[in-house]
Amino acid sequence: MAQRSHLAALDGLRGIAAVSVVFFHLGHWLGMPLLAANSGLAVDLFFCLSGYVLCVAYQDRLNHGLSALDFLKIRLIRLWPLMALATVLSFVFVALRLIVKDQSVNLDLLILALVLGFLSLPFFHAPAELGGPQVFPLNGPQYTLFLELLANLVWVIERRLTFRWLTGLMTVIALSLVLVMGLGGDQTSDFWSGVPRVLGSYFLGVMIYSFRDRISARLGDPLFWFGVLFMLVLFYMPASAGLVPCMLWIVVVSPMLVLTGARIELPPLLNASALWLGRLSYPIYALHYPIFCWVNGAYLSWFQRRDIFIEIPLCFAAVMGGSYFALVLFDEPVRALLTSRGRRKAPLMIQPTDSIAAPK
Repeated sequence: MAQRSHLAALDGLRGIAAVSVVFFHLGHWLGMPLLAANSGLAVDLFFCLSGYVLCVAYQDRLNHGLSALDFLKIRLIRLWPLMALATVLSFVFVALRLIVKDQSVNLDLLILALVLGFLSLPFFHAPAELGGPQVFPLNGPQYTLFLELLANLVWVIERRLTFRWLTGLMTVIALSLVLVMGLGGDQTSDFWSGVPRVLGSYFLGVMIYSFRDRISARLGDPLFWFGVLFMLVLFYMPASAGLVPCMLWIVVVSPMLVLTGARIELPPLLNASALWLGRLSYPIYALHYPIFCWVNGAYLSWFQRRDIFIEIPLCFAAVMGGSYFALVLFDEPVRALLTSRGRRKAPLMIQPTDSIAAPK
């Protein structure tokens, strides 16, 4: 808990980023694309945070006996329950929607989408009636969680190699590929562009951890709050940002926020708020797609029209409330159960209070 208090600013950043992603998607789904127009860039902060915080939580444990397999099991326990819940909620919604609209249902493809969602594996060329061309048609944002697990796997393998320069080389190559391939990852057509984007930001976080003691501690409050202001202006300005501000965010500002946020101490009230928002950030991110589908579907069914200025606050309130109840009544009990079983089988498989990403 002392570690979580120390990293409260990072929890708060992750929470703000998760909420911004919700507004970004609400704007696109409800025909108001200038709402939080650039908040899709939050995923780059998520992965930079993940690279840093997972080093804090697991570097020493991996150095002192925690196996790569046990580490990946811990990550699955952390991520899987809410991914599975989101997949089931969307599966039921899509099935009912197709039945109500009397559309022909390809049951095999629908079940395939369910199984792949459970396994967190992409479904390339998914049909539009199931949610394609998203590679996770039942929960579009889940693509970042797949890439989170991929980054975790690459990191746990790479860190065992003796080439200390490899992390820096991988980061440079990945970010160079971002310039060539662009920012994407959620659809079949741009899925592979998400891999260098994720690895670049993730290993920037790893590099921050590796060099944290060599960087002056004077980098503190002013730079952190400047970075927060930059983030809010970039995320919420009513126009799409060009490549230069996007790359500035990915390569400079996002890592600076992680570095300075790990060193800053927040006032007590702000500290408590940041920890609470950080606790909710992963449920918000994992569940906002299926919650939106149900709320929007019910609203359209009842009123036969779209009212974006009613639906946006309604959906947001449903996401926040639903995420809290899912966390308390489902996610935390399921993770506790899985962790206790894992602990009986292997004492090293513990469930720390780590932070992720792909939001926590």
